[in-house]
Amino acid sequence: MPRWSRSYALWIAALAPLFVLIGVLVFAAFEGARRDVEVVSAQRATEVASLVDASAVSELKLAQVLASSAPLAREDMAEAYRRAAEVMALSGNWRTVVLSDPARGIEVFDLRRPLDGGPRPMADYIAAAAPGLAGPTMSDITRDRLGVYVLPLHVPVVTDRGRRYLLTVELDTAAIQALVTTRAPPGSVVAVVDRSGNFIARNVAYESRVGRPATRYVRDAIAGGRRGLYPGVTYEGFKNYTAFDTGQRTGWSAHVAVASYLVDTPRRMSLAILGVVAVACLGASGGLALVAVRRMRSRRQEEARLHQSQKMEAVGQLTGGIAHDFNNLLTAIIGGLELSLKRAAPGDPSRRYLEGALDAAARGAKLTSRLLAFSRTQRLARERVDVQAVMWGMTDLLEQSLGPRIAMSIDVAEDARWVVTDQNQLELALLNLAVNARDAMPEGGRLELSTRRTPAKGRSSHDRVEIVVADTGQGMTREVAARAFDPFFTTKEVNRGTGLGLAQVYAMARQSDGEAVIESVPGQGTRVRLRLPAAPPPLAGPDDVNARKDAVTASLRRDRRLMVVDDDAGVRGVLVDELRLLGFQVTEAASGAEALAMLERDAPDLMIVDFLMPGLTGADVAVRARELRPGQRIMFVSGHMDNAALDAAAQGAVVLRKPFVVAELAETVGRALDDAEAPQTAPSA
Repeated sequence: MPRWSRSYALWIAALAPLFVLIGVLVFAAFEGARRDVEVVSAQRATEVASLVDASAVSELKLAQVLASSAPLAREDMAEAYRRAAEVMALSGNWRTVVLSDPARGIEVFDLRRPLDGGPRPMADYIAAAAPGLAGPTMSDITRDRLGVYVLPLHVPVVTDRGRRYLLTVELDTAAIQALVTTRAPPGSVVAVVDRSGNFIARNVAYESRVGRPATRYVRDAIAGGRRGLYPGVTYEGFKNYTAFDTGQRTGWSAHVAVASYLVDTPRRMSLAILGVVAVACLGASGGLALVAVRRMRSRRQEEARLHQSQKMEAVGQLTGGIAHDFNNLLTAIIGGLELSLKRAAPGDPSRRYLEGALDAAARGAKLTSRLLAFSRTQRLARERVDVQAVMWGMTDLLEQSLGPRIAMSIDVAEDARWVVTDQNQLELALLNLAVNARDAMPEGGRLELSTRRTPAKGRSSHDRVEIVVADTGQGMTREVAARAFDPFFTTKEVNRGTGLGLAQVYAMARQSDGEAVIESVPGQGTRVRLRLPAAPPPLAGPDDVNARKDAVTASLRRDRRLMVVDDDAGVRGVLVDELRLLGFQVTEAASGAEALAMLERDAPDLMIVDFLMPGLTGADVAVRARELRPGQRIMFVSGHMDNAALDAAAQGAVVLRKPFVVAELAETVGRALDDAEAPQTAPSA
């Protein structure tokens, strides 16, 4: 063999491993891109399936509440018809409500026709669901009497006299279609299919496909399992790979289809470029490997952050809805207990039970407040806050909470002292973190609170103040740290915590346009970083907002005339009784229309209006009241979770959040009236 040939052979032999390495790296990069497409599609399918499941379950629970209402229990069909209309307006996603008598095979009423329209036979799809129905159920998509595709929700009803009825809610498919449209990635086809393989919603050609059978690819996939990935072709000829997942309660599946080339092209390119890279990329092989690895790591981290954000948002919406409903219940409970206590004699043995029940209701109010904070629906009083003053002001409380075996230090940097947040929520967050650190240091240790300023980065144009709470405790595993901010997640024993403490810390940071990060290693302690927007220090004197707070006095004049407008008789009755005990002259209205009719005759000094009412909402009443009586003072009472809607309707009006105690009611009414003379205590009953 010529010498030059041996030399080339040696070079080729020496470089062969490098060629192989380059080829493997390129192959891995394209395979990673293909897997990324599959993983993101699968995550989006899971997200859509979970949201559809949660939406349908929420509507079914609302139907159950209607089915268990008092008018149906006592067979007061006129009142039940009216109540059904109110609940349907509240949902906004129901097409109608039908009450059927399976024993006689007739409909008792249908909201699409008058109550006195006379009996008619049950609809076929209701008659088919009635036999053997033991509990609430969701049916697959079907046509109603008008030929419109709906999703029937069936709930059995048993009256006080033992008679059995069937309550059916026709859920509008548009509710599911809205979820699909907003969650569809660009260039993809997203659909929701029922258990029989028929389309419920679809972001492409929805009107022509709803209720129709899906392609055989879709039907074969759902027949073979609850989730997975399959190739197929849509009715429009779109060649794709589709990821799908199935809801736990509904059994309906969400399908996210992406173009086939996004998966096939990386596989073909990885083989074609292998030879080219071996010749052209010898000098850049090391850099290419480094770039590929960093890109894959960055993409995985971004996907993990996106998944966490979506999960927290979905759970937040659910917890916010639950807290909103409980606020309405707690308002009537707390008000009734306070009124009962005022009427109980000082030596009455029942006072002890009433006080215990009131204390329990107050704890329930705190729990709903935490749920609303986590769901990012509770309004925060964002203002300039002195972190140093907050920390030193909490020293005694923190030391008492930590105990004598844990040492505490505070170090606040002068340029990292002022932040924009809610001071009460910040104090509660620091207390929650301190208690969590204490439980991680059963044998004692050290807790350090410090701050530092960090420059703006990413989309933010403002510097941040990083509040660091560090302990020397047991630390957390990576798996526990990843779930630490989840609501109701706790590693503590039963009755040792609700699992809402760290979730509330996370919610406070997010609502303040900041973030919360946990760094922890088992055996080496935990460090929680709260990054909040930095605020400029005050120029001179006390902070204007705090000064105004200190100047506010809750003052009332007892000769003022008030009007209470609330459709809930229990809440309205409590409000009226409490205001009369405070010495006001009070009239009441059960609806917005009744209130406006009374307003035409006489204008009160203040209208106290429930925000969420059937028919005319609180916002509608406020607009029309100001048209009738320009300058009319209005105060909203609301447990509503949509702050944006409430803010738009309030237009400067005072808002009292449910639940509340008499003292809060008195103070808020005083601010709404802007009076100068307030009673310090309520008059005795």
